[in-house]
Amino acid sequence: MKRTQAQLKVLGKRHTWEILTHILKGSKYITQIAEETRIPYTTVQHRVTELRSAGLVMITNQVDHSTGRAIKIVRPSHFKITLTPQDILEMMEEDRGPLLILR
Repeated sequence: MKRTQAQLKVLGKRHTWEILTHILKGSKYITQIAEETRIPYTTVQHRVTELRSAGLVMITNQVDHSTGRAIKIVRPSHFKITLTPQDILEMMEEDRGPLLILR
């Protein structure tokens, strides 16, 4: 349930869909994503970290052979989000305690 919450949370943030759509066209490194989408580098870096924590993308460390610098290649994970009314109830109860107290 925590993973679904993390996925929904990051999917609701600004630039997430743009980043995901961009890497669906092919794996990219963070600087490429920032330059090609015109999203600030630090925002892309932060969002990609959140996407990775939520299991929505994978990051591979590589070396750019032309510069010798370390780069992080970002590619989408294969994921599916299933959400039922019961899941929503359970997530709300976890976050705020029971929604209904019976006496």
